[in-house]
Amino acid sequence: MSTAREDEGNPSQNIPVVLLTKDEARRRGRTEDRDLYSSGQLFPVEINTEIGAKKADRIFHVLNKLGHGTYGTVWLVQDTQPPANAPSRWKAIKMHRQGTADTDLRVSKEFKRAGISPEKALTEYQVAIPYERFPIRVGGPGGKTTYTCSVLPLLGPRVDNRQVLGLSNEEEGTLCSQDDGNGNGNGQTSSSLFACRQIALALQKLHNMVGIAHGDFRPANILYYLPHLDKLQSQDEIMQVYGGQPEAVELENPEPFKEPDHLVFPAKCDVYALKEILARKNLDIGFIGHGQVPRATVIDMGSAWHHAWEPRHSLIPVHYKAPECIICSGHTAFPDSRESVDGCLETDVLAEMEYFLGPIPVPYRNAWKERDEQGKKTMFPSNPAHVGFLRYSALKKWRKKHKKAKSPLHLVVMQSELSKEKADMFLDLLRGVFRWFPDQRMSLEEILRHPFLQVTDTSSG
Repeated sequence: MSTAREDEGNPSQNIPVVLLTKDEARRRGRTEDRDLYSSGQLFPVEINTEIGAKKADRIFHVLNKLGHGTYGTVWLVQDTQPPANAPSRWKAIKMHRQGTADTDLRVSKEFKRAGISPEKALTEYQVAIPYERFPIRVGGPGGKTTYTCSVLPLLGPRVDNRQVLGLSNEEEGTLCSQDDGNGNGNGQTSSSLFACRQIALALQKLHNMVGIAHGDFRPANILYYLPHLDKLQSQDEIMQVYGGQPEAVELENPEPFKEPDHLVFPAKCDVYALKEILARKNLDIGFIGHGQVPRATVIDMGSAWHHAWEPRHSLIPVHYKAPECIICSGHTAFPDSRESVDGCLETDVLAEMEYFLGPIPVPYRNAWKERDEQGKKTMFPSNPAHVGFLRYSALKKWRKKHKKAKSPLHLVVMQSELSKEKADMFLDLLRGVFRWFPDQRMSLEEILRHPFLQVTDTSSG
């Protein structure tokens, strides 16, 4: 059995929490919904509390919040007794939403069956799976509720974090506005290419070596692995890197045993602060130089499935979905949620895709019409001048505004300030990836072999 309790006699110092006003909180961003606590779906974690497994004598001191999502909340913790196989005192703990931990457990079992430990998964396969997990049982008027807690390696910011690429560019002496001497920019630095290659490599390893499809592969679920985090010795140092003082909004009349006193905003990882702290210890940040960035590491297996399992629904936002997952939902091997996300309707996303891919092919139009009532009501233009585009008038205005660009993909390349040679390679890669039909797209192996992504990769062998 595991417990959650207020800090009592722990050597860690209590961290002051900054309470934001409603206006400040509105500008700060979003937290998880309060209803998830009142309904008993989420465990109420508080800063400066301890959580742990009594049987293993494992206690974790909660320092800050790292994030939240569909499947739970994630917290920065101090491991008071780190084991030999995971010696860093700084870790992440994921509090799973009720009924969502099974998939993570099944994925971990697949890694174990393949002989891959959590340490090896992190360092060789670029995937973060739990070191351990344990239940937390909470008593209340309605009886005891059990939640699942996973202990994970502490990682850095999202893969699209500009601080990381900025640091690498500074060390490399490469600026986005540099010229190659022939009037051509070469702003796409090797650090950016290295990051792109790392993302593709991480996904390839997940597919080919473990047989796992992620199901929600997007920047929010790809983080950088930061070397030397274990060199941070004090609570003050780790808090400088992960957000400083936690920021929260106070809940009015929280329900005992169910709701926390505060909803905490996710901390931002400050890579510059890490560099400064390590410099004082005569340590390099560990990834810059020669265009290198940290390893891209895949997290959150809540939507994943093994190739031998039944395909499952993915909760990836609609604007990240492949076209077949939108159009043929319920008819493909990879069914997806049909709901709009953040006010983004599926037809709007399809219209945006047409800018890049051309008009929706006839087989997809027919499948869309047959899918549901929404599909039956969709009107595809039949005028030959409109060539079938859902938003032809908008596309016509775009073409008038960008006369020099042959297509939106071409415009992306033009704006990248690449040299002519690099621009041609980049456009070729984009055209190979962005296709309507999956069998026409480049495979991961082809993407990794593409000349545009051929950069030195010393971290992955």
